[in-house]
Amino acid sequence: MVAVLYSLLWILAAFRWADRNWERYYPTLLFSVIGNCLYELLCYRYPLWQMEPNGLPAAMIPILLLILIGMPLSTWVYLSLYPSGGGWLAQARHILAFTAVFILLEFVSVKCGSITYHNGWHLGWSLLFNIFMFIMLRIHFLKPLTGLVLSAAYTLLLMSLFHVSLDKMK
Repeated sequence: MVAVLYSLLWILAAFRWADRNWERYYPTLLFSVIGNCLYELLCYRYPLWQMEPNGLPAAMIPILLLILIGMPLSTWVYLSLYPSGGGWLAQARHILAFTAVFILLEFVSVKCGSITYHNGWHLGWSLLFNIFMFIMLRIHFLKPLTGLVLSAAYTLLLMSLFHVSLDKMK
């Protein structure tokens, strides 16, 4: 049920703060969705973290809510509010603020049993991942090819660190 609540919160946040010119953000919204889908495929048999049904009728529902609502809408809000002025310090604060929101939501999800960790993953890894993810979302928004290349390299690094191999993929 936590996944449903978070989806509703991201819908409300998008209505409140997202730029109505959504087409401008569309490629990066898809990038965030593809990244989430890629995790689900690569780590299907060897999850690092797993969404649990936690009261929902099917295990796939929280995953779909995250992929179809949570990631694209949070990305849209994040990019819409990204500071264009104020220099790198304002940008760093923005990245850290969204990272803090994601970590808080994940912490609550873990405590409620909506997310479980596996194979060496923990909240500290999520913190590092989220910082990198928000940086990559901005890079992809500005320079899509650079964002794709850097994200692919980071994915390979994580696969190596956590021993995610081809035989563990779906």
